[in-house]
Amino acid sequence: MQQAVYILLLSLFISMVLVPPLARLAGPLGLTDRPGARKIHQQPIPRSGGIAIVIGALTPVFFLVTPRPDVLAFLIAAFVLFVFGVLDDRFDLDYRVKLLGQISASAIVAIGGGVLIESLPFIDGDVLPGFISLPLTIFVIVGITNAVNLSDGLDGLAGGISLLALVCLSVLAYQGGDPAALGIALSMIGATFGFLRFNSNPAQIFMGDTGSQFLGFGTAVLVILVTQRPDTVYGQLIPALILGIPVLDMATVMVRRVRAGLSPFRPDRSHLHHRLLSLGWSQYQAVVFIYVMQALMVLAAYLMRFASDLAVLVVYLAGSIALLWLVHGLLLRVDRCALAESRGTKASRLLIGTRSRWILDKIDCMTDFLGRVPAPMLRILVPVTLLAGALLAADVGTDVGWLAAISLLGLIIALLSRSALSYWLERLAAYVTVSTVLFLSADPLQSLVEAGPLLAFFLMLGFVTWAQIRSATEFRTSTLDVLILILMCLLPLSTGMWSGRYLLVILPCIVLFYAIEVLLAERRGRLGGLHLSILLSLLIVALKSFMGHQNV
Repeated sequence: MQQAVYILLLSLFISMVLVPPLARLAGPLGLTDRPGARKIHQQPIPRSGGIAIVIGALTPVFFLVTPRPDVLAFLIAAFVLFVFGVLDDRFDLDYRVKLLGQISASAIVAIGGGVLIESLPFIDGDVLPGFISLPLTIFVIVGITNAVNLSDGLDGLAGGISLLALVCLSVLAYQGGDPAALGIALSMIGATFGFLRFNSNPAQIFMGDTGSQFLGFGTAVLVILVTQRPDTVYGQLIPALILGIPVLDMATVMVRRVRAGLSPFRPDRSHLHHRLLSLGWSQYQAVVFIYVMQALMVLAAYLMRFASDLAVLVVYLAGSIALLWLVHGLLLRVDRCALAESRGTKASRLLIGTRSRWILDKIDCMTDFLGRVPAPMLRILVPVTLLAGALLAADVGTDVGWLAAISLLGLIIALLSRSALSYWLERLAAYVTVSTVLFLSADPLQSLVEAGPLLAFFLMLGFVTWAQIRSATEFRTSTLDVLILILMCLLPLSTGMWSGRYLLVILPCIVLFYAIEVLLAERRGRLGGLHLSILLSLLIVALKSFMGHQNV
């Protein structure tokens, strides 16, 4: 599991660090999303974030995941899709050219990596022949890729629902004993998390087709790897629940277009998120509603992972029908109220409708639940946490000591200079400090304090961070806090996966990465409490390493 920690943190770090410079380069590269009839935003926004997601996800897989044939095929296929995605974001390719790229990538993993759908629901023991398995696999991968791609219509939407699906797949991969699939899932989780720090409403950058196609493609490959292993015990239909909202939305939209005599590939504003906006909901409310629906689907997938195909099918159909009925009912209420308004009746005051207002009230309650915590609390907690971790750090190796010393030197250079390199050196030193002190202090902490209070402290620190994010002018998000709250509620699903030492590294690292970004974004001077704590922490770690080595 130590390798899993490295994969997750490395992908998170790479993605978070790459997004800002890629946003600045979007204009010169022509990777800008301009307002249009089907667009929600009113100003041009960079859509180069997908590049950060792909690089952040593939780099740890390339260096840290065992190079099995399916892993190598995934890397090659993802690169092919990456090229098509960047070209599409730059030149707005025809959908047939995009489809060619998706089919090519799918064929590479299916033929070159042996990632094939060889069994179907309701058919036990029968292996599909190759002439059926291969085209079916390509069709499914392309379908899921497009489902996630088409869901990328609101700030943080595609990334958030993909993240929920990937978390479920990572747990299933771990419990199923597939370290390669686990590594791919964790790398995609980290890269997506790092990107969402900049993509939640109001978005500073979009992932573009480069990011949304990669997330859909990677999720599709993982679904097949996890559920189609010869020794798998998981139900064949649980992917329908894991990818519940994107697949349901794509299917209903295409059926609606065909019934209207239109091409199923013709873009319009009939997606679920568009329909929620037509109710008068804000982007935030629509995204949170879809997050909750997707989280319920993912939870059902995990709870029913050993259930029969028939039971999974019944639950999926029931959930889908209930969701469609709810949205349809809300739309009918709006239509009736709009008609009443045109006739001058009092019903115009009920435009959103009672049920819709009830849902919006619940969403607003979730936001209020997070609360508002003063920024000074964050400025105290983060430096104290870093220094405490450095003082408790034990068994500091020479390699870690040199890493701390080099990072310390880099931070000093960053503080003394005003070059473009300062941005990278500053964050590198901060992230090295967080990862090092948390990993080295995990065992001493567990010997002093039980895991429960420690996790409670970092959860509290997380809420402080997200409260400050929502109130800061330099760093503002709105849906990411809710997404993380949902993930915290789903955390018990991974019991046994992040036990003990590793749970005390992963969760605090993610929290502190975000907290440090908040503090760096709002800093007023060149040297503050955060920088002093990083300098001292790195110095302590380096001294412990070299002094301990001399004593030996």
